[in-house]
Amino acid sequence: MKKLFTGITLFLLGTCSVLADEYPTDETVRYSLNCMSELGGQTDENLYTCTCRYDAIRTAMTFSDYEEGVTFERNKKMPGEKGSFFRDNKRGEGLYEKLLESRIAASSACVVVKQVKLIKPTNR
Repeated sequence: MKKLFTGITLFLLGTCSVLADEYPTDETVRYSLNCMSELGGQTDENLYTCTCRYDAIRTAMTFSDYEEGVTFERNKKMPGEKGSFFRDNKRGEGLYEKLLESRIAASSACVVVKQVKLIKPTNR
């Protein structure tokens, strides 16, 4: 019985979708596609630039802080009473500011790649 309990516990721990500082795969893909679209399309050059920026943001913010900052960004201009929840949210505003700072730092740290050269392996 103890082995069964241990096995189930390990299985459940192994299937957790998001660990403490891990960003989910769908958010990684969403960020990368949006970033590449802003840079002009899905190319290898843009992929290298966007993954560099994404990694810089990931090191600056936990996923929960990132998610709250993005939610504030999306909803801060919502009109009416529903929007007041976001406009009057000091924590969301602070995390949004942190998100903007992280994006600026990532953009300056990660140059826009102009050309990717693929080097073919030698047959040695």
